[in-house]
Amino acid sequence: MPETDQAQITASSNAEPLPQPPAVVTTDAGLVTLLELPALIARAEAALKTAHDSAEEAKSLRDLADGLWVQRGRALVSKGGGWEPPTSLKPLLDQAMALTAIAEAEASRLQSIQSEPNSGISGLVGRVSTWNEHRQVSAEMSKTLGQLDPVLAQIGRQSPSPVTGDADVLGSQATAAEGQAKELEAQSNEAVALASSSNDEVKRRTASVREMGFDALYTTAYLNQYGAQSMESPLLLKRGELAYLSVPATLARQQTRRQWVGGSSGVSIPIGHTGIRYRLGSFRGHPIEQQYIGKLGSGSLVLTNQRLAFIGTTKSTSVALSKLLHVECYSDALAVFQESRETPDFYFVRQPKLMLFWINWVLGRTGFAQMPTART
Repeated sequence: MPETDQAQITASSNAEPLPQPPAVVTTDAGLVTLLELPALIARAEAALKTAHDSAEEAKSLRDLADGLWVQRGRALVSKGGGWEPPTSLKPLLDQAMALTAIAEAEASRLQSIQSEPNSGISGLVGRVSTWNEHRQVSAEMSKTLGQLDPVLAQIGRQSPSPVTGDADVLGSQATAAEGQAKELEAQSNEAVALASSSNDEVKRRTASVREMGFDALYTTAYLNQYGAQSMESPLLLKRGELAYLSVPATLARQQTRRQWVGGSSGVSIPIGHTGIRYRLGSFRGHPIEQQYIGKLGSGSLVLTNQRLAFIGTTKSTSVALSKLLHVECYSDALAVFQESRETPDFYFVRQPKLMLFWINWVLGRTGFAQMPTART
């Protein structure tokens, strides 16, 4: 067979192989891949490209293999008496020889039509007639070859080896092409499945980012796989205490403001030339108390494996995790309730849901019962 066919088989697998898969962690929200969201999106896109490229190459190899089987069948049929076909192939061989004879006759007729001279005015009419005949014979020949090639392919596939000449070489190359096509089809199917699962995960994690303000599913999977890493913090740590998170925060508490409202009655009498007036009468006002959140100072809110502590420039406080009752999460702050306190401490932070997530994670892994939380 031509060397170019062998080169096409050898160089056919150009689709990029799938990268080494990252770890996949089981969480309460399902399987999570340990890739950050942009990398996961890129992975899904790469998998789709691999699936497409592999499928296209597999199709090319299937077409090449089909052509090689046809060539093998033609080589076997052309041997005539020099090749003894199996009994099961004799009907196909007779059909192929008959179709081959028809195709050769049509090819000869086309050559004859092309060589017919046409000149002058009469030649113009003749050229039109010749063109019509050429088109008709070409169509008939295409139909014949369309019937012949599948028969030759069957002979090529079903004829046992070894046989003499190029037939065995063609068969080996056709088999190799089909083997590579099968591998590429399997790779394409694998890539399609990977792209589908990755896109489903992208949707779940995108929804998590939209709801929580950060990729909570990835953070959960990472912590489940590797645990939390300790960090330096402004808090003076106790023996065995590890700091996990430190964020800028402002401490605030509920405070009461009292003011008098109402009016007075009486007369005002000037005292000499002092500019001071003295009022005689009574005051009928009454006090009103108003509750408000008063900010006490800025600093850092630190979460450790033992406590939640605030280190401020003017005021600091801490509460043991075992003393936490619950935490309310607002759009801009956390309200932390603890034992022996009727009112909570409020901490204004940039990402309250992130801090709440970490509090719950630490509570779940330090032996404390996970506290109930509220979000408003």
